[in-house]
Amino acid sequence: MRRVLIVDDDSFILEGMKRVLGQSFEVDTADSGSEGLYKLSELGPFATVISDMNMRGMTGVEFLERARTVAPLTTRVMMTAYADPETLAASINRASVFRFLNKPVARREFVQCLNDGIAAYDAALATAAQTAPSDMDAAWLEKALARADFDEEFSINFQPRVASVSGVPHGVEALIRWHHPERGFISPVDFIPVAERGTAIRDLTNWVLLGACRAWTDWQYRHDVELAVSVNVSPALLADSRLVGMVRSAVSRSGIDPNRLELEITEGLEVQDGHKIRETISGLKALGVKLSIDDFGTGFASMSQLQSLDVDCVKIDRSFVTNAPDNAKDQAILRSVSELGRTLGLKTVAEGIEVESHESFIRDLGIDEMQGYRFSKPLPSDQLIPWVGERYKLLSTTLSNPRLLESA
Repeated sequence: MRRVLIVDDDSFILEGMKRVLGQSFEVDTADSGSEGLYKLSELGPFATVISDMNMRGMTGVEFLERARTVAPLTTRVMMTAYADPETLAASINRASVFRFLNKPVARREFVQCLNDGIAAYDAALATAAQTAPSDMDAAWLEKALARADFDEEFSINFQPRVASVSGVPHGVEALIRWHHPERGFISPVDFIPVAERGTAIRDLTNWVLLGACRAWTDWQYRHDVELAVSVNVSPALLADSRLVGMVRSAVSRSGIDPNRLELEITEGLEVQDGHKIRETISGLKALGVKLSIDDFGTGFASMSQLQSLDVDCVKIDRSFVTNAPDNAKDQAILRSVSELGRTLGLKTVAEGIEVESHESFIRDLGIDEMQGYRFSKPLPSDQLIPWVGERYKLLSTTLSNPRLLESA
């Protein structure tokens, strides 16, 4: 695996490093320590993470120390123009830094460091595969999920989606977070697969559905902000006849307009024996909710799903966006999906928009909406409304045609 994460609070440096290294590695970026930790926990694994030492808010030492906990196998590299001996010692002792890079860094030195870091990661991964008690961890997670007080331990964050042309907020994706009272933050990457193997996934989905729908009602009626809200649904639940009842109950109890509720289905869904799935989808569509295919393009069933499932939207996986401005193959895929959406009358959403080059490229392709850290990280509900206000304030000063705000 050649995935690397670069963390620096200077967007110009991030753009340059991504351009220089993007041909040899799959490069992701973050402009703060908090964003870097989110990506390590939610979007990993990464073989190597490189952090600038001097960053606003969270220093490189603090970030890599926490990164060591979040992603212990990921190789950690510190980049610095100058550091005193005590800071370097702290980096080694607290963050277990693999290597230091002194600015300015030549491309050859960068590539060599990343190759060495990836080799170290591969070796650590091989050792962990032989010794890690993964079954025990899964068993612990299963028990912890069964005992969890959902209202106390879980929360929902919302990541905005914006219209590509106008930049106006159009919707949000609901993302579950688990803060265990003893172990702290537990990534969905770890607990969702365990939940899907048992009955916990149904309880989690029901909880998120109701919470997201109630949040929508609060935005709409208390703050006069109307956004579509999307909730991820495990493919396993589409064959469960109770899903329609869960959604119906959430709509009824919350008062949400069902046309503003969107259920995201992972693209890897198997549909060849899909009688129950088609019944479920028919019931959901009868309620008025929208359906979308998430992570579109990463599996092998994309076209068959579009034929078999009555979907309204495709969300393009971030892996096609990351290097698209400089990668001809990714560009061709994105153009094809954009054209496919227009032909079939489907809304298209691009995930993983992080820098200006992503935004401008996706906008020029005619993809309908964008989602990513370029606009906002996932936010608690009480922080979303202020973000919407600030977003409109920003747009009112930057858009040359204010009518776009009214027509979007």
